[in-house]
Amino acid sequence: MKAALAALLFAKAVFAQLPIDAIAMKQYEARAVAVTGEVSRQRGELPWAVSQGEKVPVGQLIKTGRDGFARFTVDGGSEFTLFSNSSIAFRNNTARAGDLLDVISGRVRVTLHPEPGQLQQRVFTAIATISATHPAVISLAIDEDQNVRLDVLEGEVQVQHRLLPRNEPTLVRAVDAILIERNQQLTRRMDRGTLYRYTVKPLHDLWNSVTPARTHSGEPVEGNKFLQAAVRASF
Repeated sequence: MKAALAALLFAKAVFAQLPIDAIAMKQYEARAVAVTGEVSRQRGELPWAVSQGEKVPVGQLIKTGRDGFARFTVDGGSEFTLFSNSSIAFRNNTARAGDLLDVISGRVRVTLHPEPGQLQQRVFTAIATISATHPAVISLAIDEDQNVRLDVLEGEVQVQHRLLPRNEPTLVRAVDAILIERNQQLTRRMDRGTLYRYTVKPLHDLWNSVTPARTHSGEPVEGNKFLQAAVRASF
């Protein structure tokens, strides 16, 4: 009896020392539902291969290689897909569950689905903050100068330049796109058709592994550079 009581007290003492935030954040883990090619996450100082069905804790850096592709789901309805040569930090701000991703490089598709109690969900890049108060689907592509192309596939999002913020964020609705440049304020919204005139690959190339709808696709980079001059020349 005394041994059982001692074991119970020891277990309670150990549990009390566990970080409460870490316990709570387990419900916000991501599950890899589709993985092909080179996909890894940072575990300590070493990269670990990600396998289909694996759960990824918050605060993890996830990368894809030249042939990498991965799709992750999160309880509550959010999803994110990484295409080749891409990297993100998953819920890097563990104090705020609504901060879903920091997109570092490459091309990512995100389904934002704010849960009850969350005023909004947010996705970050080095130069932009994208937020949604209702379900939305977006795609992001980042070039080597950290310029960002944002396509809104469903719903609507608000965009704020992190380096050159304005009083009011820019609203971007479904089937619209915007080019966010590092040294330019957000003053212009561009429709999907205008941007697509300057793409260099068939429209289905980006999303054909995710959806058969070819209108939900685009390739905004050529040699890792946006066709910025061509886009500006159209105005």
